[in-house]
Amino acid sequence: MRIVIIGTGSWGLTLAGLFNPEYPVRLWAKSADQLEPARKQLKETAGTDRRSITVEVAFSTPLEVDDIVVVAVPSAAIFDVARKIGESGPPYPPLVTASKGLERNTFRTTSQMISSVLPEATVAVLSGPNISREIAAGRPAKAVLGCEDVQCLLKLAPVLSSDRLHLDMTRDKVDVELCAAMKGVFAIGAGVIAQRNMGANFMGLLLTYGLKEISELARFLKISTEHVFGVAGLGDLIATCFSLDSRNVRLGQMLASGMVVKDALAKVEQVVEGAMTATAVSEMAALRLRLPLFAAIAAIIENPTEAAFERFERTLLEYPHAV
Repeated sequence: MRIVIIGTGSWGLTLAGLFNPEYPVRLWAKSADQLEPARKQLKETAGTDRRSITVEVAFSTPLEVDDIVVVAVPSAAIFDVARKIGESGPPYPPLVTASKGLERNTFRTTSQMISSVLPEATVAVLSGPNISREIAAGRPAKAVLGCEDVQCLLKLAPVLSSDRLHLDMTRDKVDVELCAAMKGVFAIGAGVIAQRNMGANFMGLLLTYGLKEISELARFLKISTEHVFGVAGLGDLIATCFSLDSRNVRLGQMLASGMVVKDALAKVEQVVEGAMTATAVSEMAALRLRLPLFAAIAAIIENPTEAAFERFERTLLEYPHAV
């Protein structure tokens, strides 16, 4: 049995050293020019010296049914990866999405995107308060592994867990994904608070009302409150908002410093899923859901003017009467 990790971004590389070291890893890069940078980065990633890791171009060797495939690519690339996996035809190995994000037009999660292309595949999700840079430096972590198929959970858990990765199990995989996607929006707001020196009081307001709006969406989407207030919800929200290593926080800081969105996204040099999720969620206002904080952060992402930052501050101060 092998672990195949698709994606050589910071999270994919970190996972290569985090899973059970008894199983060999094949790390798949998008193109040949990414192979050497990935190999170099692996040498600086905790846990990679304890296992066999092969770095190769994605799909240059065929997948096997007894592989475990971990998809760690940006949500915008999910469909392309799913279609490539589908070219071999069923039966498929179990797929684990470690990507966070939502499809803007449909509000589908990454597991739902994969399932729409590969309905025969068993898809699980991996999510939690996992700051990549901390884990890559050797710190332990906890995450939630979700899948409707209990037999699949029993197969995946011993392969993916390790002395540094502790897993909770659930069958509510979409609940976990939605919580994970929504928290990234508020992490952008946390970056704005940090850059504009708004202080801990405002951070407290952000977390309070952010959690309130996540709960509001959860009720509409029928997400279990167990996950909203669990590791993948509140746990991930707190960790991401307080970490300066969070790409969402860094984006918020850059926007608040006067950088335009395009330049800020390029400087982060990683996909910031929170930016796309903010726009997707703000569009749900058409469903008459009161989500003023989501909307205020989305406005900053769309056009980071002083008026947008003032609206964000006013929303926090005037909640729940903010427009």
